[in-house]
Amino acid sequence: MNSTEALLLRKFPYRDSDYIVNLFTKDLGKISGIARNAKNSMKRFGARLEPFVHFSVSFKETGREFKSIQDTETIRVFPEFAQNIELFSLGNLILETTDVLIPKESPNEELFELLIDSLSKLNSDESPLPVVLHFQLHALSISGYEPNIYTCAKCEETIEGDSYFSINGGGAVCFKCAGDKKNGFIFNKDFLINSDLMKSNLEKVLKYIKLFIKFTERHTEKELKSGKFIEELKL
Repeated sequence: MNSTEALLLRKFPYRDSDYIVNLFTKDLGKISGIARNAKNSMKRFGARLEPFVHFSVSFKETGREFKSIQDTETIRVFPEFAQNIELFSLGNLILETTDVLIPKESPNEELFELLIDSLSKLNSDESPLPVVLHFQLHALSISGYEPNIYTCAKCEETIEGDSYFSINGGGAVCFKCAGDKKNGFIFNKDFLINSDLMKSNLEKVLKYIKLFIKFTERHTEKELKSGKFIEELKL
């Protein structure tokens, strides 16, 4: 029997009373398993196989794609997500971003701790949009998809002040290399590292979140379904 801390990324009904679950675990990274009779067993699973619940999970190896989920025990519940549709959508975004950034069974404790910390902050009175943007940037960096924000992605010269941002090119592009891009996204790295600037301009933070949703989708080649709600979000 194995045991580790976990968060639910996704779950699917299977047969009459089972669930197939995708979990992000502290020790093994992303795993898939079958929770037998999970719809009926309050003692073993209760309401723990749900988003925004931090729990310990016990499972058995099967030698096949899906592990056998045996038991769960609550560590912490993040209740605010169930009471605020906007917060729920932002939370779904960071869970889905985690899901697409990491391969199966590739341990990444740093990303796990970042995710727990971000959910904790979103569950508090802290302004949620800067938390999400901070998560996006650090998750991309931890998982090897870090955007280039300090030097031009083309000429590699240090960028001072504003630049354009090229999603396909992997990051910031100086005005000289960008050429005629009047409709391009004006990008400033200093904004991303200054929490006070973020808190005073949440509309701009939202634009950066939308930018990094597209960046994540482009470089993982996977759609973030929660991004559709964020795209329509206005302040």
